[in-house]
Amino acid sequence: MSVLHVFRHRHLVLLWCSQLLSAVGDQLYEIAVVWIAVRLVASEAGVVLSAGAFARMLCGVFGGVYADRWDRRKTMLVVDLLRGGVALTLPLASRLGRLSVWHLAAATAVLGGLSALFDPALQASLPTVVPQRATLHAMNSLLDATRRLARIFGPGLAGGLVAVLPLDQFFTVDALTFGVSAAALAALRAHFPPAARPAGVPAPGSGRVLQDLLEAGRLTLAHRPFLWSVMGGLVMNLTWSGLFTVGLALFVRAALGASAGAYGALVAAYGVGNVLGALVVGTLRIRRRALAYFLGTLALGGGFLALAGASSLPLALVCVGVAALGGPLGDLPLLLTIQGDFPERHVGKIYSLRMVLAGIGASLGLLLATPVFAMCSPRLGIALLALTMLAVGTIGTLRWGGRAERGPSEQVPGSSGR
Repeated sequence: MSVLHVFRHRHLVLLWCSQLLSAVGDQLYEIAVVWIAVRLVASEAGVVLSAGAFARMLCGVFGGVYADRWDRRKTMLVVDLLRGGVALTLPLASRLGRLSVWHLAAATAVLGGLSALFDPALQASLPTVVPQRATLHAMNSLLDATRRLARIFGPGLAGGLVAVLPLDQFFTVDALTFGVSAAALAALRAHFPPAARPAGVPAPGSGRVLQDLLEAGRLTLAHRPFLWSVMGGLVMNLTWSGLFTVGLALFVRAALGASAGAYGALVAAYGVGNVLGALVVGTLRIRRRALAYFLGTLALGGGFLALAGASSLPLALVCVGVAALGGPLGDLPLLLTIQGDFPERHVGKIYSLRMVLAGIGASLGLLLATPVFAMCSPRLGIALLALTMLAVGTIGTLRWGGRAERGPSEQVPGSSGR
């Protein structure tokens, strides 16, 4: 099923376009935050972005619970309005001469926490909004490509906007994109079925949060292929974050002897490979999702291992592009599993659980990168992390390559309650 099939449905086009615009706005926000924070506190600017990552991880534990309890469309609409309001406090404070690094950190933390509620609500809504199973796969691939496209076009757009807008007005642009997303969700009301709480699901304001979280854990443990993929994802995020965030820049400077421009080219090549991978994977019928996930990790690890031996920038660009193809091949089957193999009332929690584990892996990876690249050269450090990726992919492929992945009716109690 081609991803172009999505464009036959106006409501899906509207939803996708609004999320693409919002993702570009988020990139503008991040660029403005980093540069303003650097201007205010120089090397301590990382504290601002880490506040958002920490809040997203902390709130992600509970975000899926409430995304499953509340009306999802209304939840996303209200979250967008709140995010827009928070973003607008920054240019206002800047105009008044009161913008501080603590204000930046607080706003980034609040936005990260709200995103931990919006994202699971969106993912849990898709199976009810998208008309056909094949179209759901295509829509997943487009939404996956959205954030990857934003990473490519956001910096370029920022370079053009900074010539006509003060940097603090990037926050205003981001707030406007949240407004567009909220307006799209309001216009799509007819395509979101009325929220109907299944028997046994707590009311929005009631307790039992811990029980809900334990239920999500129980369902994950019962679904063996998904459990293997999620635990593999934790290790993959750990190795990827250290390799891509720290190792790539060190490799460009020490191994290639190149400038920041070469680093930017490698990041862009990775983004292009990601987008192409998402669009291609969106056309495939993936029946064995755990196997597809681990094949994706093999592509990722293989590309980065080849990068460790690259002696020129053009070869490095090819290696990074090949590695990037593995990302969507791993991510999209996991999304289909979450949306299709678990009860509808638990989709938000399962999605949040996966994202929290991925966030923990990424945070540990950033901590691990310091000793790894202190003891090893950039080439050796990248090779070791890539070999870890290949080990994860090989173990998973051997485990699921020759064995059937049993369906949810056999593995997940209550999965027929969609």
